[in-house]
Amino acid sequence: MLTHPRRKIASLAFAAVCALLASASQAVTSGAGEATIDVNNNWGSGYCANVVIANNGTANITSWTVGLALNGSSINNLWGGQRSGSIVTPEAYNANIAPGASVSFGFCATGSSVASIGTFSVTGGGSGSSTSSTSSSSSSSSSSSSSSSSSSSSSGVASSSSSSSSSSSSSSSSSSSSSSSSSGSGQCTQMCQWYSDEPRPLCQNTDDGWGWENQQSCIGINTCNSQSGGGGVISTCGGGSSSSSSSSSSSSSSSSSSSNGGSSSSSSSSSSSSSGSLPTCTGYATRYWDCCKAHCSWTGNVPSEVEPLGSCSASDQPLPDPDAVSSCDGGDAHMCHGMAPWAVNDSLSYGFAATSSGDVCGRCYEVIFTGESYNGGADPGAAALGGKRMIVQATNIGFDVGGGQFDLLVPGGGVGAFNACSDQWGVSNSELGVQYGGFLAACKNELGWNASHDSYKNCVAQRCDAVFGSRGLTELYEGCMWFVDWFQAADNPSLRYREVACPTEIISRSGVDRGWLNDVSNACN
Repeated sequence: MLTHPRRKIASLAFAAVCALLASASQAVTSGAGEATIDVNNNWGSGYCANVVIANNGTANITSWTVGLALNGSSINNLWGGQRSGSIVTPEAYNANIAPGASVSFGFCATGSSVASIGTFSVTGGGSGSSTSSTSSSSSSSSSSSSSSSSSSSSSGVASSSSSSSSSSSSSSSSSSSSSSSSSGSGQCTQMCQWYSDEPRPLCQNTDDGWGWENQQSCIGINTCNSQSGGGGVISTCGGGSSSSSSSSSSSSSSSSSSSNGGSSSSSSSSSSSSSGSLPTCTGYATRYWDCCKAHCSWTGNVPSEVEPLGSCSASDQPLPDPDAVSSCDGGDAHMCHGMAPWAVNDSLSYGFAATSSGDVCGRCYEVIFTGESYNGGADPGAAALGGKRMIVQATNIGFDVGGGQFDLLVPGGGVGAFNACSDQWGVSNSELGVQYGGFLAACKNELGWNASHDSYKNCVAQRCDAVFGSRGLTELYEGCMWFVDWFQAADNPSLRYREVACPTEIISRSGVDRGWLNDVSNACN
């Protein structure tokens, strides 16, 4: 049984990846509401930040508005809210905030000066503690309830939320994620909003990772709150209304618990302050599409009782035999066209990738692009991609794919060492672009390495149309144009990553589901 590992794009030069820098936080209040901004990643020419809106009052906050003072910076993308200029308002799922709970949104921007909160207002909330705007950089727990501050996050980023003088504003903060059940009349149930999936149940027996309880998978509350997007813990009450309580202790914790010693305060802060934090593993993305059957399409390469990735005929029809011979060995098993990447929204995409060898088939990884290219130099595509996220499932391996490398499955990305595409699509080798690098590498050879970003994108788009659009290969054309439009024709962008549970949309497309194994790892690959 032969499998064909992927080849990474040749001549990759080392480039420094961005450093995670600690940053002071700023808190601003309005009535019962408190908004806190934390810059959790700053690479000099840009940054990413998280904003938490907490309800310190006695009734539900039903809406909120944050006006950002951008200070000359420009937002690339934003999640967890709707933006009009510098004004951010909630999405439907995080408009309502129960007493003692909080919601959040995040964004990434370019510019040397970081944003701050310029204006803040809430609707509802009842009576709240009276606090003034403050900023602080770190914390230590205090035995005095009149002057408290939150603890720094477990990722090492200083993320204190406030210096509230009211000890009653966080009376239940150490268990906020399991106690904010009074957001309306009737019984409230807490769930995890995991990216764009349907809400998932929270585990009762573990706070970290994934579990299997009551004959279904569940997610630990800390893992749920560690998403860097707009998801998190939500409360569904009475008539079905929901309010997010993700990171509910991040803006009000430690005040009331400090009299019992620092441990209770620190514990509640560390779990919530990781919400919106960047992954710590570093790596980079390359690209390929060779039309071969993937490593994870063989039954012997996936865990027992896990379905292998399907393969397709030359005409893109599913093959019933999982052990059909690969097209790169003279057989008819090819990569299915439906494995092309796709955008969920402007800041999130799903896709598939080859990773380093090992037990990787079916594992999913969240990657956040840093705005730099692993090649070095100022790649305009990588800069435009900065702050965007992907979740990719590993469907192939490459013995020359290093740790932290994700060889994204992108139509027109280059065939590498093996080429079954010329025969499958009826095209010449030259039409496929450069062997390692595909359409974009061919365009850079043609236009030179100092052409404009738009010139490269237009050139790649023309090749997408010539090879895929003109032949009616719709899914491949759309995946190729995804590389132009969403991925910004970025050339080997640097990234940060972590393993996560696979979204249902990815599992539905690939058919590879190892979630029941409950083996999501915190290690860097």
